Amino acid sequence: MSTVDGTIVSTVACPSWCSVSTTTHQRELHWESRAVHWSDARTGDGWEIRHSIATDANGTPVDHAPRLYVSTNGGLSLAAAEALALTLLAAYEEAAD
Repeated sequence: MSTVDGTIVSTVACPSWCSVSTTTHQRELHWESRAVHWSDARTGDGWEIRHSIATDANGTPVDHAPRLYVSTNGGLSLAAAEALALTLLAAYEEAAD
């Protein structure tokens, strides 16, 4: 359990795609008054995509949300770029729900 503004918080409303534990969210709420929900990483040949959203304990967004993060190891082949583009669209659609 965590205390936020004098209120005891035992659960956190997470999006269905959130891969963060309740314990981690409770610590975030205690120290930062927000929980940061992260998706699982989607990876390909030389790239990774994740998305996140920060909310209060009730699941109400508290920052500009959602955010998509793309990491690459440098240049991509055409096939890897196509896979990245398709996966980026899928991550966007999931984050926008």
